[in-house]
Amino acid sequence: MAKQKSQKHIKFDGFAKSLSYVYPKRFKKVFELSPRDRYLHGNRLLKQLEDIRQQFTIPNVVDLPQDILKDDAIYIDFVSDWGVQLEYKSMDQDKNDPNFLILNIREEIKESNFRYHVTLMMNRGGISNFIKKIEKYISTNIVRNGIDTNNPCYYKLFSNIEIIQRATLKSFWADGPELPFPDENSFIWWEVWFRKTEKDELKFTRVLENLKLVGAQIGSSELEFAEHRVRLVKATSIQLSKSLLLLDNLAELRKPQEIADFICHKDVSYRDQVQWMTDLINRSKINLGENSVLICLLDSGVNNNHPLIDKFLPDDRCYSYKKSDWGVNDDWPNGGHGTAMAGLSIYGDLVDRLDDTGQILIFHGLESFKIINSQESNDPELYGAITEYATATPIVDRPLNPRVFCLTVTDKNLAFKGRPSAWSSSIDKIAFGSVLDPIEPQLILVCSGNVESQMHIDYPTKNFKHSIHDPSQAYNAITVGSYTRKDKIDSSTGYLPLAQNGNMAPSNSTSLLWENQWPIKPDIVMEGGNCSTDGTFTSDHHSLKLLSIDNEYPTNIFLPVGDTSAATSLAAKMAAELRTAYPEYWPETIRALLIHSADWTSNMLEKRKFNELNESERKKLLRSVGYGVPILEDALYSAENSLTLIAERKIQPYKLKKSNGASNEYHLYDLPWPEKVLSQEIFDQDVKLKITLSYFVEPNPGSKNKRYVNNFQYHSHALEFAVIKENETLDQFKRRISKSAELDDDLIDNTEELWSIKRVRSRGSIKKDFVSMSGADMALRNKVAIYPKSGWYKSRKKLGKINSNVRYSLIITLETDNVDADLMTPVLEQISNEIKLRQSIEASEINVQL
Repeated sequence: MAKQKSQKHIKFDGFAKSLSYVYPKRFKKVFELSPRDRYLHGNRLLKQLEDIRQQFTIPNVVDLPQDILKDDAIYIDFVSDWGVQLEYKSMDQDKNDPNFLILNIREEIKESNFRYHVTLMMNRGGISNFIKKIEKYISTNIVRNGIDTNNPCYYKLFSNIEIIQRATLKSFWADGPELPFPDENSFIWWEVWFRKTEKDELKFTRVLENLKLVGAQIGSSELEFAEHRVRLVKATSIQLSKSLLLLDNLAELRKPQEIADFICHKDVSYRDQVQWMTDLINRSKINLGENSVLICLLDSGVNNNHPLIDKFLPDDRCYSYKKSDWGVNDDWPNGGHGTAMAGLSIYGDLVDRLDDTGQILIFHGLESFKIINSQESNDPELYGAITEYATATPIVDRPLNPRVFCLTVTDKNLAFKGRPSAWSSSIDKIAFGSVLDPIEPQLILVCSGNVESQMHIDYPTKNFKHSIHDPSQAYNAITVGSYTRKDKIDSSTGYLPLAQNGNMAPSNSTSLLWENQWPIKPDIVMEGGNCSTDGTFTSDHHSLKLLSIDNEYPTNIFLPVGDTSAATSLAAKMAAELRTAYPEYWPETIRALLIHSADWTSNMLEKRKFNELNESERKKLLRSVGYGVPILEDALYSAENSLTLIAERKIQPYKLKKSNGASNEYHLYDLPWPEKVLSQEIFDQDVKLKITLSYFVEPNPGSKNKRYVNNFQYHSHALEFAVIKENETLDQFKRRISKSAELDDDLIDNTEELWSIKRVRSRGSIKKDFVSMSGADMALRNKVAIYPKSGWYKSRKKLGKINSNVRYSLIITLETDNVDADLMTPVLEQISNEIKLRQSIEASEINVQL
């Protein structure tokens, strides 16, 4: 999404009321689609397709160079009717019909409804094929066993199609959501992927000629894969549209990707590596203060003599569980582990940092606590206590430093299918804040644990069957899995990348085999590198890995790394940058911002949009890659057309009523909403609402062998959110949320809210969902409720926690693609007025007391 100038998120207070809560009963209504008039509908589609076919002979209205070359092909969007899916499987290319090919599927949401787009590449024969099918749809019924069914031929294919139109260049952008489609006037480098064709050399010559004619700059290097050729092209999106959309072999557009060959290749000398390192040190500007954010690495120790990290990790911030026996240094074999994680936590992937030439600003430092030793294994039952000690010690030594704990050690031999363990419960306890007194919640990131596959055929089936490791099932931790954008490898090696660009990495473990009641894990995924394959066996290759630092410095300087531990270190770096930007925010809020900003890549969604997935497919996606890849820019900043509101509050979910536990209160937000902008300026444009609710639970684990009857026995409390619906009054909304509000039952609308994730989101201690609609409709969605659900605080009253107050963070984002829309100014004005009103009331109360 195009954004305006970045601005800080808005913290808002004073817009919520606490109201009495009683859990109401809920019902659902089911709506059905009405059938079409096949003759009117079919003839309208026929005209649209005929108009497109005419474009093969009518000169293009776009101003093109005189000698531009064209193919006998057009890219076409088939658009569904509102509220229905397309039968895109019926559009897919027949093996014996090369005239058309599906390229991608995407979703559009507007005015509380949705529709779908399917982009196809079609030549004259493909269009003629579809025209013949439409004619049969209009005139002929399906006959089965000699009986007329009264259903039109190709009914499933055409009945839900509303529009057939030309496609645009944005349909081919493959690097979303992390990277938005570039501005149309930006002259930048693109990585252009072309499909191989029968007349490949002739076709590629035509491509290059077209690009030169529109003024594009073409890179000299080329990558060749089994089905694609890849070139770098520097041009604007307008120039690419004038050249590439006229030819039939365009497959994808991406941001150019660097690989570690310039450091790790066998021909790169040690002297060259020293020069790379020295240049990076000279370009790094360190801004560390006494109370700077620190990433505390819980791993194998760190060799802090490496010049790239020595200024970030002094000796007094290096700890060890058994310091006299183990020492504090990283003695893990083959280049170390903790040291490599330290490099990633400060710089990120050194492939990117070394390739850059600009100044690098670093505002956070490091701590290291050695919890494992290569020569001596810990008892798995003891890891909970070790982790509690490892987190408490640096907090006691430096209580004023905000922290991000990064645990990159898991037990692959223990996978509880989501059920809590002693170790995972300790993680939840640390995050909740019950390890030290006074209570101080902590931000903890944990790697999900790696899948090890030696065979090409293992991926991704083994990943789906391989459970996330202990203690990564912890409710309150940000569990980080791995995906990859690394798919560049020298074809002369005889190897290819195993995972596709943007897909789950081969190292990623999942929670698909877990019992449904346990949290969605991983929460997010970050770059974890890829594997190479010869078609039968898999192996590691430095081109497909991240780059960090080696613990054997000065003998070795750099080290290729990967997997979920590397992904977690990258996420810890992002979390530290968020804590630096917003030092006053709670850990629950930083956690929420990371997950709130995450989205899925096109390949994760299998070229579809999320709302096209059924509930089973949504569950599979979330339990494989969580909420997707966090986008730092979105986590850090709002803009005038992308507004993020943040509330941090305490709530008392339960109370003692007579001799039993009962629900106590819910919070009703009357949001400072830009109603005028939504209802007047962008009333007919798409607006997206995204909400994330984050809170930490206090664990109540039993024996590790106990099979919990339900998760209410483990988590202290649960919270949920709801938004007022279209045509729903405030009184009706209150009654829908809580039975304590008085209203006749027949006036209650019990249909579901139009969320995208829906029921799948209801697990764990972080809830996220999103929906899009028109500005006019969104103008009315300015009421949000936070209400309690069950937990052991309520059911286990003898433990004395029933009256406890708990914290939560609420993040609400409102965004539109219209860069001229100003959603922020009216919101800031309302917040300013609210502050002035409260100050006036407080001043009046003081005067009365005097």
